[in-house]
Amino acid sequence: NIREADPNSIVPTSSLIMSISIGHCLAIATMKHRKFSKIDFKKFHPSGTLGAKLKTVDELMYRGNDIPYINENSNIKMALKIFNKKNLGVLIAKNKKNNITGIISDGDLKRISYKTDNIKKLIIKKVMNKSPVMVRQNTLAAEALSIMNSKKITALCVFKNKKNKISGLITMHKILNANIS
Repeated sequence: NIREADPNSIVPTSSLIMSISIGHCLAIATMKHRKFSKIDFKKFHPSGTLGAKLKTVDELMYRGNDIPYINENSNIKMALKIFNKKNLGVLIAKNKKNNITGIISDGDLKRISYKTDNIKKLIIKKVMNKSPVMVRQNTLAAEALSIMNSKKITALCVFKNKKNKISGLITMHKILNANIS
């Protein structure tokens, strides 16, 4: 008993469902045959949902003069100036050789201020976190966001080859502003 499809109905017919399924199978088979990956898809559809999910840290990170560096021997007064100027919530400490030696967040500064009477005399090297969390440049931004959430931090140092030389800084806000979740 076959009934005729109602042209005004929004319920798909079995032949329509079958056609869509065959189309999907052909598309997937063609993609596999041509070795067309998600990354290739991202190149042609960068603004789409999949393109956004495939953005890397490298595409979003702060670079060069936008990175809030501070000499590890500077005092907290200098740190406050840089915090206010850069407004990223973290400072990256460097030594005389320009190697990264640590990180300090505005949250760290708040916690320190409760414990110390004369905070302005403190030296960055004495209060910084000497093991900043780092990711490679090619890390997916969504993965970086997941790392930040799990570690309860708002920024990650980004490196290309050597961990003591960073190439950028990625913040939770930068990733969220790119509509990546």
